[in-house]
Amino acid sequence: MENNFMIATQEVLENIYDFNEAEVRFHILDPLIRKLGYHNGNEVYLKLEEKLRYPYYYIGRKNPKKDLPIGFPDYRAGLKGARGSFIVEAKAANVDISVQDVEQAHSYAAHAEVGANYFVLSNGLETLVFQTLSGPNHAPIIHLKISELDDRFHELENVLNPINLARLCKVNYDLKLKLGDGLRSAVEIRSGEYQMAAWDYRIYVDGLDFTAQLKPNFSKLDEQLETLRRNFELRVGEGNLFRDADGRIKAFIKFTGATKNNEESMKLIGLDRMGFSTTEQFLSHDPDGPTVFESSNEYMIAKGTKIPPMFGAALPIDLDVNIDVYVKTRMYLEGNQIKGDYLALSAYSMQIPGTRQLRLEVDLSGTANLRLMV
Repeated sequence: MENNFMIATQEVLENIYDFNEAEVRFHILDPLIRKLGYHNGNEVYLKLEEKLRYPYYYIGRKNPKKDLPIGFPDYRAGLKGARGSFIVEAKAANVDISVQDVEQAHSYAAHAEVGANYFVLSNGLETLVFQTLSGPNHAPIIHLKISELDDRFHELENVLNPINLARLCKVNYDLKLKLGDGLRSAVEIRSGEYQMAAWDYRIYVDGLDFTAQLKPNFSKLDEQLETLRRNFELRVGEGNLFRDADGRIKAFIKFTGATKNNEESMKLIGLDRMGFSTTEQFLSHDPDGPTVFESSNEYMIAKGTKIPPMFGAALPIDLDVNIDVYVKTRMYLEGNQIKGDYLALSAYSMQIPGTRQLRLEVDLSGTANLRLMV
């Protein structure tokens, strides 16, 4: 059951400036930890004033009779039988949180007997969350004032509640071959674009080239392709690069259309997402020797299907259309981007009444740029 109770009640806000450390713990931190979902149960644990026997940097044999404990973190909470924990240190409201306080809390979190992923400091007026591995000199990842503690409580939940803590602290080791220098064996594509630089097309009837004779009848196609070249770009919504089970590098990319209608058309014929592959072992860093990716697909659009044009209302097509698409890209790594150029060849075949076969071949070429999440 979700905890929706308020921590910073009117009574707390009126009296907090006089809270000592025990009162900060009772009025602020105890309810905060309960609201995050920590109690003694089957999946989580909560420990109070846990005695730490030795400094976290202690090296050598320890003597329990001579070596004094380092201290007592106020709270330690975490997941039973899984990676993920944090400690919480309380201070009185009339004491500003100092650099020394951060260092002390970090020493508890980094202690060999604790190994907490995060540490929290609060004097009631301010609550700060730090990532342990970043060290004591790094800025907090969350900083909440008492007046915004409840309104922004979701920020604490996004990091520290049991479900999110388990997700954030889960470790998967990548043991596969890297994609290229500076990359793991898999990486997300967060955005990108394919910009069109040139276009051309050919018209065949029964296998014979009738481009010169029929081109005047395709003036609308000329206008739309030129509009695309001058004004639009094919945007990449998301994707990923990875090695498959055989160790080959593959890419899957989801596109978004240059216009709303264009995007609907792409989804209709299955061109809103494409898969690419390469035979090369690693991604190139050399613009003069790029990695070549290829993709090929076949589609069929049935007679009567409404195809949205780039602009205007969707209209049904009069014939069955078979579509073959081949895309070749030449890409290279530069920082967190993959850059290069592409050539897209598509063929649209249809049977004209009277047993004549019409085939329209369209060539598009331009530049490509993909931004990686590294």
